[in-house]
Amino acid sequence: MLIVFFISALMIFSGVVYKKLQQISITEPFLALLLGVIVGPDVLGIIKSAPAEDEFKILKTVCQFTLAMALMAAALRLPTGFFKKNRQTAIVLVTGGMILMWFLSSGVIFLALTGFSFVQCLLLGAIITPTDPVIASTLTSGKMAKKYLPGFLRNNLSFESGVNDGLAYPIVFLALLIAGYAGFGLKEWTTRVFLYETVLCAVLALLVGTGAGYIMKKAHKAGWMNKKTLLPFSIAVALVLLAGFNALKMNGIIAVFIGGYAFAQDITGHEDLEEKSIQESMERLTTSPALFILGLMLPWQEWYNLGWKAPAVILLILFFRRIPALLTLMPLLPKFRYKKYSSLLIGWFGPIGVSALYYAVEMKEKSGMEEAWIIPSLIVCGSTVVHGFTSIPLEKLYHRKAKRANEIKEEVGEKENLLY
Repeated sequence: MLIVFFISALMIFSGVVYKKLQQISITEPFLALLLGVIVGPDVLGIIKSAPAEDEFKILKTVCQFTLAMALMAAALRLPTGFFKKNRQTAIVLVTGGMILMWFLSSGVIFLALTGFSFVQCLLLGAIITPTDPVIASTLTSGKMAKKYLPGFLRNNLSFESGVNDGLAYPIVFLALLIAGYAGFGLKEWTTRVFLYETVLCAVLALLVGTGAGYIMKKAHKAGWMNKKTLLPFSIAVALVLLAGFNALKMNGIIAVFIGGYAFAQDITGHEDLEEKSIQESMERLTTSPALFILGLMLPWQEWYNLGWKAPAVILLILFFRRIPALLTLMPLLPKFRYKKYSSLLIGWFGPIGVSALYYAVEMKEKSGMEEAWIIPSLIVCGSTVVHGFTSIPLEKLYHRKAKRANEIKEEVGEKENLLY
């Protein structure tokens, strides 16, 4: 109840001063993390520590629900037909970007933190590979983002952060296998983890999401529903996808986004059912709980033991995990080709957050490797703080530079569907 109380109090406070917080570049994820630290066992001690096993179980569950809401919100935010019109950019950005970020992250950790074998670094790098949809939503939604960022940039970041959370699943388990902690072989990884839990899961989720969208569209056309129903219906679809596919021992994370995207294609073309406040409400519900709980659980002593390597690995990951990958892929991305400032911005805004926490807890359980929690949680905290404080200043800087370089051809915020 104390956790619920403080999260609710934070949402009341941030809701009252929401515009002021945006103006001074303070995000809700950062406030949630800070509040968790302050009221947690390491500062005021209002909320006491629980047994470690219970804490990680709670965090893992909260991360799953948080991701479900964030992924559905991201799916609803995308324009109808986005993937069809941006197929090459989307595929290269997600697949090529993930592979490069995995190896770049692993290399940085291997060089910055001695004492780990390269295969262990491959596991740590895989955990922090996915772009987080929770923190990314604070960068790609709202009036400030729409004012300064063109639709093609916001929509591609939303799509990437949605898809690669689920696609990180087979990569993380492949890294677990390579590191020698898996307890299964390459054949089982291929048939179970990749084909059954990911590929088949995505196909079935596409069918479920399409069916849910069709039912909602028909019910609305018959006059049985109105736009007030969209929020609870969307939340229910997200939770059905998450819980249903988890029950089938499939990849519930990818199911939510793929199913949510298919669901959104049927409903976002109907003005009566389009409600931007619905997406913003879902995003606000997702930003606080997981990061607040993280603030209660931070492994301060283990970070202190890393010494100067702790801030060094944060900075190296933030600068060399994603920017080199996006600049390398720029010639293969039609929407970003010859757009230096757009490529740099999307290269910088690849936050590491709740999805990395989820995989960190999962890999800690399966590998017994404490560093699978210590290192990713350190990087998540660094990303939450740095990306939070740099979002609006860099958006403004980008807008000025990109407009001069003719990378923004229309007024941002107008005719959004023409910009993706």
